[in-house]
Amino acid sequence: MSAKCLRVFQKLDLNDIKKHLIVYGDLSASCENCQEVSIPFGSAVCPGCKTEFKYAAFRNIKHHLPKVYKLFEERPSLVIVDYDDFKKAFAAKKAEDLLK
Repeated sequence: MSAKCLRVFQKLDLNDIKKHLIVYGDLSASCENCQEVSIPFGSAVCPGCKTEFKYAAFRNIKHHLPKVYKLFEERPSLVIVDYDDFKKAFAAKKAEDLLK
């Protein structure tokens, strides 16, 4: 199969992403909604706030590409977002909201 990971841009609701995002680091994962840490890889629900993970991000995607492919196999409905893009967009949204 010649399927590979490519970045695709689409409009998404930042608040929905923040509420349903699991962020993987080098050693552990955390829930962006409640900041629960040490969440096992591939978890579908946060053990702290019980929110369903619809989105996943990696702090350093280049070091974790094998994990991305594994997530695609285990949870095909999960949307992988670029963590840096999310952080920048969410910070810009917070600034806009502050200036309103």
